[in-house]
Amino acid sequence: MAWFGALVLFAGAILTFAVGGDIGALDVRTLGVVGMAVGGVLLVAGILRLRRRPRVAGRRAPARVVRDGVQAQVQDRVYRTSKGKIIAMIAVVVYILSPVDLIPDVFLPVGIVDDATAFTWLLFAIGQEVSRKRRSTLTQ
Repeated sequence: MAWFGALVLFAGAILTFAVGGDIGALDVRTLGVVGMAVGGVLLVAGILRLRRRPRVAGRRAPARVVRDGVQAQVQDRVYRTSKGKIIAMIAVVVYILSPVDLIPDVFLPVGIVDDATAFTWLLFAIGQEVSRKRRSTLTQ
C-alpha cells in the first residue's frame, strides 16, 4: 500500500506542478491536489502497516519455556519498524504535502529539489523496511 500511495502522490504532484489545462469540467491542478492528498493518506496508512506483525498462515503457537518454575511464552522474533523511523517517514509525507517548505517552490529549481530529495529518501526508507521485513518473515 505504501508503494501505491507513493505512486499516486507522485502522479498528483506532476499533475499539480507540471501539467496545465482542463480535463472535461475539471481543472488539472485540482485533480492533482486531490491525487496528492489521496496518495498521502495511502502512503501514511502503508507506513503504519510496517509496524504490524505479519500474518503467516499455519503459524504454530509460541513455545513455552519453564524458568524458575514459572511457565512463560517465548515471543516470536519478528522484525518491526522502529517508531522513530515511522515518525520520520510520516513527517516527510507531511513536509511534502504541506505548502510551507524550508525553501519555497517559487525558487526554481532549488525549491523543488528539497521536496524531491525528501521523496527520494522516503522511497529508499520504505524499500529498506519492506525488504527487512520480508527477509525476517522468510527466515522463520
